[in-house]
Amino acid sequence: MKKQIYVLFAIMSLVSLFILNKNVLSEQNNDFEIISVSDASNLIDKNKDIQDMVILDVRTDEEYKSGHIANSVNIDYKSSDFKEQIEKLDKNKSYITYCRSGRRSTGASQTMKKLGFQKIIMIQGGMTAWSEAGLPVSRGD
Repeated sequence: MKKQIYVLFAIMSLVSLFILNKNVLSEQNNDFEIISVSDASNLIDKNKDIQDMVILDVRTDEEYKSGHIANSVNIDYKSSDFKEQIEKLDKNKSYITYCRSGRRSTGASQTMKKLGFQKIIMIQGGMTAWSEAGLPVSRGD
């Protein structure tokens, strides 16, 4: 019984450490803003007629074609020329980045910040969270 309590305590400690670590990393990210899908949807709707905001999908072409946020631009984060493609963009515009779940858009947003982009907003949970929230998805090219 004592052994089970120690194992349970060890597991709970590891889970707590993981959660604390994840929160600390999120709070320390001063490179770009991270917003929820509902906030992103509202921001996109509010700025739909403004040319200074770009919705940037950093997933593969296949993922993009299977469903994406309307009016988004697709530049694959894993492509060999990602950095070169990003450098062609206007650094003074605002960018909303997303991928499937957040890992690639985090890397893309960090790269963009290093390249001098001023306003970067990442959608927390990416396309997965967007779809789960029942928000509109465009298909095809």
